[in-house]
Amino acid sequence: MHLTLLLTDQCSAASATTALELLTAANMFAEAPVFDVVTASLDGKPVDTLRGQTLQADAALADIAHTDLVLIPGFLFTLREALPGFGRYGDWLRKQHAQGAVLASMCTATFMLAETGLLSGARATTHWAFADLFRRRYPDVRMDERENLCEDNRLITSGGATAAMDLLLHLMRRYGSLELAQKCSRYLLIDHARSEQSVYVMWSMPKSHGDADILRVQNWLDEHYDQPLLIDALAPRFGFGVRNFMRRFKEATGYTPLAYLQTLRLEKAKHLLESTRMSLDSITLKVGYEDSNSFRRLFQQRVGLLPASYRKKFQPRAA
Repeated sequence: MHLTLLLTDQCSAASATTALELLTAANMFAEAPVFDVVTASLDGKPVDTLRGQTLQADAALADIAHTDLVLIPGFLFTLREALPGFGRYGDWLRKQHAQGAVLASMCTATFMLAETGLLSGARATTHWAFADLFRRRYPDVRMDERENLCEDNRLITSGGATAAMDLLLHLMRRYGSLELAQKCSRYLLIDHARSEQSVYVMWSMPKSHGDADILRVQNWLDEHYDQPLLIDALAPRFGFGVRNFMRRFKEATGYTPLAYLQTLRLEKAKHLLESTRMSLDSITLKVGYEDSNSFRRLFQQRVGLLPASYRKKFQPRAA
């Protein structure tokens, strides 16, 4: 099958070269080559990547009348600089999709797909740190940053940088075979069982919204998250009516007050699991909950791992 690796200025060299090396490995391990890979840039000229490395292109987009699969490397640290240029690729991407091609994005290249309008109404994912920006920019796309991979109407999107491995193994399974993907996974030491990126999310409290009254509430919660709290009681404490408080808080932070408090407590719990040997019962009480079983279920639901598994995964070996 014909695969076009779309090279753009400021793309991640790691994304592009990882794709090239894994696709080459897949062709080597397969009985017959699966992927006929062509690298292409807008004008066929070399592109400059994140650290100034130069990537050579085999062709210009105009030279490729039809391809079966388009793979777009990500822009993890250069997204904001690269975004204004994404529109230049829209006509070609829409044409290829209309002709039946599958379009696949690595990491924040989901933004390029969204710029084409093809993701409107579709389910998609991207790196968790850029999900809020994505939602603000493309409200008609059903963003789910918990997922490593999403596929909708021949549009495949993937999460953070290491999710590129999951995407490439998915393409090997889809266009080659399960055995081929498993062989590449074993030889290249790639974990192929990951389904979510929520376990890696580091939540940053949204405080740059400009609502000083809501910021006072947030700062108070930072100091009192471990106490028994009734959300409805927060409104009169800070001079709000309940309905007005709920509306203002959601508009400012993007969270309901309850979801905000839960996430704040979970982040505190994650820190304690990573940095101490406190028991789960002690951590449960420390972050404002009473029932460790209920907290364990909430933690697994929101983070994607049980607390004990999270501790094993992220606590330094020497702890």
